[in-house]
Amino acid sequence: MGNIGRKNLFLGITALLVVLIITISAVMLAKGPRTSAVELLEKNGATAKVNDMYEGDMTIPYYNIPVNTFQPDDFIEDKGAVTYTGGTSQIGINVSQKMGDIDWAAVAASEVDFAMIRVGFRQNEKGRIIPDANFEANMKGAAEAGLPVGVYFYSKAVTDAEADEEATVVLEQIRPYSLTYPVAFYWEYDRKSDGDVDEKSRTVRCNGDQVTGFVQSFCKKIKTAGYKPAFYADKDTAYNSLDLSRISEYDLWYAEARPAPSFYYAFTMWQYTKEAEVPGISALVPVTLSLKDYTKN
Repeated sequence: MGNIGRKNLFLGITALLVVLIITISAVMLAKGPRTSAVELLEKNGATAKVNDMYEGDMTIPYYNIPVNTFQPDDFIEDKGAVTYTGGTSQIGINVSQKMGDIDWAAVAASEVDFAMIRVGFRQNEKGRIIPDANFEANMKGAAEAGLPVGVYFYSKAVTDAEADEEATVVLEQIRPYSLTYPVAFYWEYDRKSDGDVDEKSRTVRCNGDQVTGFVQSFCKKIKTAGYKPAFYADKDTAYNSLDLSRISEYDLWYAEARPAPSFYYAFTMWQYTKEAEVPGISALVPVTLSLKDYTKN
């Protein structure tokens, strides 16, 4: 092919690309700005077809429960930090003994508004409950720095009785303290470095119906004691493991490492990263936006 032929071919491809871009732009302008991170396309009994702004078209369980009303354009990302501009929000961190000793005065002097502090965890193989070594120091340090707190327990429960036991341990430990934010149940499958489920973990054989029961057992006991219960879940767990219709009375602490949260059902807190730098803490820290003002509830 001569030079002229190559040039004509290039111009032809360029022209097609321009037409394609113009066509896509026209379609997007005709549709207007996206007002929902997950758009409902159709319902089909127990399932629904939705368009997720990140995942595209997907089928999810359909429940008659409150849905996510946050608009994606109200979340602004700047150098990894996300700000919500559509209403009230608070910036939170969740901490454990893994972060070492924390300078809570420095944390409070930064943009952090609250902390979710780990009470303890259950071992993933032997199943023993282990108190977080820094729980007391973190609770006292946050209080002295004027930061409101919530707490969470990292569960590896495999029965309702174990989840109930974990709630009992949490209630015993938090009795001396004042809590503003939720008491959260944090359960997830253990995974290996390649992302596959860890066959050595005691939770590997738990199905979604059972895990939903664990959330119910823990949160019911916390609510009965007068605290605000919540449960932690990412998109995969929430859609594919949990029956959200059974636990919709409890607040969802949703986790997704994206510039904006993209989940069909309602949630009150959104953890958008596990690797933020926070003054006063030497390790990387998970950051959560609370989209519900717990100080007024």
